[in-house]
Amino acid sequence: MSFNECKTLLGNFSLTQKASINFFDYVHGKIAKDTKNRFVDKNRDSIDIITLENGSIKVIPIYKDMDSSKLSLDKEVAKAVKIITKTDFKNVYFVYPKNDNFTKHIQIKVPLLEEACGEYMIKLIPYSLTTIQRRCNGNSTILCK
Repeated sequence: MSFNECKTLLGNFSLTQKASINFFDYVHGKIAKDTKNRFVDKNRDSIDIITLENGSIKVIPIYKDMDSSKLSLDKEVAKAVKIITKTDFKNVYFVYPKNDNFTKHIQIKVPLLEEACGEYMIKLIPYSLTTIQRRCNGNSTILCK
């Protein structure tokens, strides 16, 4: 699926909001469905998954066209470093719409964090929009209800 197809699907997800807000709400809805052994808290720009067993995770949905071969992540890395060093969250996942150029998880290593705190995880995650696709019967011109 191309990023333009993602954009069309997300535009159809809710006609009253921007695609970026729809993407955030879609990711939150999918994460919030599974609350077994965890709490899910929606913030202004992130979704916190708080677990008692494993480390808690800050999920940050970002609506942009990612390309694995041309990554520019200065803002994301700076944000993740700030979160990891100043909060209890040691796992930060940036979630983007999955598309033809971004199909696999990418783990980011930061030398500053390697030295300061050994256990952290920064990931870039392609998030599939298959639920929206199914709802639209695979035809992006049909409005989702």
